[in-house]
Amino acid sequence: MKILMGGGLLLGVALAQATPLAGYELQLALQRLEESTMPVQVFRERVAALTAEQAHYPPEVQGRLARLQCWAQPSERDEEFRRAVAFAEQGLAQARARKDRVTEVGLLACRGYHRQLLGNMAGAGEDYDAALTLARRLGDERQRADILSLRGEMYSYQGELAEGLMDLIDAHQRYEALGLEAKGREVLANIANAYRRMGLYERAESYFKELEHDYRQLGVEEYLVDIHSQQGLLYIDTEEYDKALPLMAEAERYYLGSKQEGVLAWSRIELATILQKQGKPDQAMTKLDQAAASLHQGEGADSVTLGHWHLVMAEVLEALNRPGEALRHLDEAEPIFTREQNLRFLARVHETRARVLERQGHIQSALTSLKTYVETRQALELRLREQRSLQMRFEFDLARKELENQTLRSQQQLQAEKLKQLQERRYWQYLVVALLLVVMGTLVVHQRGRTRKMQRLAMTDELTGIHNRRQIQAKGRKWFTQAREEGNPLCVLLLDVDHFKKVNDQLGHHVGDRVLTAVAQCIEEQLRSLDRVGRNGGEEFLVLLPDTLLNEAVEVAGRRRLPRD
Repeated sequence: MKILMGGGLLLGVALAQATPLAGYELQLALQRLEESTMPVQVFRERVAALTAEQAHYPPEVQGRLARLQCWAQPSERDEEFRRAVAFAEQGLAQARARKDRVTEVGLLACRGYHRQLLGNMAGAGEDYDAALTLARRLGDERQRADILSLRGEMYSYQGELAEGLMDLIDAHQRYEALGLEAKGREVLANIANAYRRMGLYERAESYFKELEHDYRQLGVEEYLVDIHSQQGLLYIDTEEYDKALPLMAEAERYYLGSKQEGVLAWSRIELATILQKQGKPDQAMTKLDQAAASLHQGEGADSVTLGHWHLVMAEVLEALNRPGEALRHLDEAEPIFTREQNLRFLARVHETRARVLERQGHIQSALTSLKTYVETRQALELRLREQRSLQMRFEFDLARKELENQTLRSQQQLQAEKLKQLQERRYWQYLVVALLLVVMGTLVVHQRGRTRKMQRLAMTDELTGIHNRRQIQAKGRKWFTQAREEGNPLCVLLLDVDHFKKVNDQLGHHVGDRVLTAVAQCIEEQLRSLDRVGRNGGEEFLVLLPDTLLNEAVEVAGRRRLPRD
């Protein structure tokens, strides 16, 4: 599973600091890692940064970190899967010792997922079931949705498509109820994949296009590439190889650039499949050789991907008329898919072996393989029919439940209408009383308005609309007392309009009044929200500047000098 979660500036800044997070910032960081989406490498780095300060955190936070650490484990090869399982088992022992059931749920799910990657489907199923039971008992809806998503994808991969879809749809509904849209989109991609495996290609394609639009709008490249690669698989299934090729080539370029060796190998194997189907076995062999380099780099390769590589290699070698080598690769692939109970790939193994043996002239062996292929194919088709039947029944049950809910809503609406009618009757009864209350309220409001207006006139200069002399001086005395007691700076500016008498004498008092109003407005516009200005008398203005030093006040006063027009 890709752990893709969305970070945020706060988390990135906080984790860059040396001091450990605490309180709200710590909870927010953990929540974003658990619920959002971001690239895998970013997720791992941020988990590592939090883990470095693990000793400073309480047990509950350490438990959440243990769950995140498990999902942050490298997981592209079998050895890495085994290390993740070992980490989960160690964490489970510690969580059970301190009776931390929430952490136990998360680590069970993590162990189950990595067991699944190792091909241990039975062990994975046991872990998922145990985790789901415990999460249900704890009422942990988010982890419950996580586990349903994991189990549903496993069922879908194994061919238990109806059961998988039920789990996935349940998980999707829970994520939507929790408001986790990013998680919901991840599950929707798995639902589309299940429909693809079921052969419902149009429905699958509609989901993929919806997700493609969403991720393009969000600008999430890694998810967009993932959706395109899933669309590529759909077009391989429908034999539309010209559509599939550019999508898989895009995935190869992205995974090569991001150095994700596991999915890079997978994308090259799928490219080889497309090229082989297009009759280009030499180009397909080149892609398989490149995939082999990724698979065998470092410790033991992912056995499931390796099994897929062996199968496609056998098909390409058959096309290149190298039957002996093809059979050896089929022998390598078969036990892997048998352990996984993957009938789709097993059918391809038996079909290819039958063709190769026939080409070699081993007719009896070819017939035996062909018979096994037919039996496997019939079992696969039977299972697919059963799954489609179960899916139809499941969708019917959903539709019936929705109809029941709609009927219930209609009944509730009818009851609401009856209640509304009763309320309307009471309305007329209360109307007279309400009118009286309105009249009385109007009188009260009018009187309060007059009172406020009188208070405003008492505190406001009628001409300029700013504080009058009494109000500004009263506020000044109050602020002086506070500044002296608290030791905070306070400055006072006394501003005067130059040559104002000449304006009055030459242009008249009405022009002088306009000048005073303009000056007051200009001063008020240049002040901070905490500063106050008032008319001290005539053309004199008093400005109070709290939390302002003398040199700052001088600068402010300089800005208040107004040029004459």
